[in-house]
Amino acid sequence: MDDIPLIFDPVTGNYHRITRASEVVLTYLDGTRTRDDLVEFFSRADPTRTDALSRQLDTFLSALEKSGLLEGSDLTDKARNGGRVRTSMLMPRIILTRSLPHLLEPVANVLRSVPASLLVLLASLGSVTGYAFGFHVFFTAMPPLQVLSGPAFLLATCVMLLFVLAHESAHALVAQILKAPVRGLGVALLFYFMPVAYVDRTDAYRVRGRGGRVVLAMAGILSDGWYCGLTGLVALNSDGLLQHTAAFLLGMQLFMLVINLNPLMPSDGYTALEAATGVTNGRGRAFALLRHTVRHQQLPAHLANLSARARRGYMTYGVFSMVYVCFLAFAMFHALPTTVDLALSVVGR
Repeated sequence: MDDIPLIFDPVTGNYHRITRASEVVLTYLDGTRTRDDLVEFFSRADPTRTDALSRQLDTFLSALEKSGLLEGSDLTDKARNGGRVRTSMLMPRIILTRSLPHLLEPVANVLRSVPASLLVLLASLGSVTGYAFGFHVFFTAMPPLQVLSGPAFLLATCVMLLFVLAHESAHALVAQILKAPVRGLGVALLFYFMPVAYVDRTDAYRVRGRGGRVVLAMAGILSDGWYCGLTGLVALNSDGLLQHTAAFLLGMQLFMLVINLNPLMPSDGYTALEAATGVTNGRGRAFALLRHTVRHQQLPAHLANLSARARRGYMTYGVFSMVYVCFLAFAMFHALPTTVDLALSVVGR
């Protein structure tokens, strides 16, 4: 991952980030040396560091054992759960199919013959044009939300589910083109009740080069732009129930874009930002830096040693995230009365 060494566990399929020093130590974990042999071996050049090396090695071996990476160590509950249903913090996930690589390979094989820069350029231009046209139609040519019919909302919701599936399939197609096939297509329940489609693209770590990982992260957003433009065309050239359905779809697509650019969640935009900058856990570092700065607390070592440029970057990101949250809260508060009216119209009241 950007030349940061990773351990790949073929039993669980998980990746574990390690340091360069840990990578060297791993080459000596071949089953022929005891822990004491390793301490003696690494302290030969500087016997005065035996105690320090002993503590560091114990910490490293303990971390490996907790992750189930040492032969004979028990797998954690998280690692042991390798079936179709997995649970992470506030988001249980259910894998629906693992067949996407087989379905997408014929298309991916054709697209690999086209220059990658040309594919990205065409996808980006079409997406930006689609978003611009679709949202222009939504804000200038659609009837007021209050007069839209309830059945149109239900129809738009069903169509939107298909668009979400297409969004995730776009990620899977780019991964297939890059020869890092997705592991599965599934549904996650955000906060245990909100269904969210996803593709497991864990093996994107294997993609060499930031450009490929950025495109992989942005593939869904780029495809959504094309669908937004198509929806705008339908809305502009129809009336009645079809136009109302398209109007709701445009609103949902705008909402989806806002969600996908959310800097506070592992969204497509956030993933693309991490891939482009080569930063891992930038969100956590930004808020830790903000928190310690506001409270006038001593910074931890990994933040205290940041360059002035990196610190400004993290602070800017943290402030932008806070402004983004305030904007969303303001928009949701003002949309609440209309949302209530819409919900009542759907149930016929």
